[in-house]
Amino acid sequence: MTERSLFRASRLAALLALLAAAGGCLLPDSALVALFTAHPTQGRSPLDVTFDASASYAEDAAVIAYDWAFGDGENGVGVATAHRYTTDVERIYTVTLTVTDSAARQAQETHTVTVSPPEPAPPSPTIEFIWPFHYDAYGEDAANLNDEYFTLENTGTETVDLTGWSVSNEGGDTFRFPDGFTLAPGAIVMIHSGAGSDSAEILYWDAAEPVWNNTTDIAILYDAGGDIVDVYAYASC
Repeated sequence: MTERSLFRASRLAALLALLAAAGGCLLPDSALVALFTAHPTQGRSPLDVTFDASASYAEDAAVIAYDWAFGDGENGVGVATAHRYTTDVERIYTVTLTVTDSAARQAQETHTVTVSPPEPAPPSPTIEFIWPFHYDAYGEDAANLNDEYFTLENTGTETVDLTGWSVSNEGGDTFRFPDGFTLAPGAIVMIHSGAGSDSAEILYWDAAEPVWNNTTDIAILYDAGGDIVDVYAYASC
């Protein structure tokens, strides 16, 4: 070894000794590294996020613990985990992973997850029974079925597709709206008990006999999912 090489080696040894005497605080701590991925990192509430810390490593020891702080007060453990975020306002959560190795060292890594409020609920259909509800036809009911009718109005702000919707009386007789029939905002439709040609304003039940009791009955409007949308009950004086 040349005299110049010996000088360099001695300077390096002296520097390492100085750093060791200072507790090694000037040396990069690359022996333990915390790494993780999060998916997805943004979305609407409720948001399910998966976390994977399998890329974390210790060069001269074994990683023995993975501790998670999800940023919303909840915690978790394990090399891989999942968490659901719920919020009514937009929030940014800082997720912290702390890994511990067999040499009792720790390292941390952080990422953020942005969660927006839930998707606004679509407006509920506002189809309602309105007057006139002509349950007592003029003269003999059975001979004048089309004078027996009820009326529905779309009182909302959106066009409603009534495919699959139905109206039943108290006895269970049921009228089903034609496929593709829609009712625009503010529009009305009359449903007659007898037969005829359907139009945008008038539909026909095609019943073989009177549908509505002349003294008391209940009309129930159902949506395509079978949920009750509106009820009209009457009793003659």
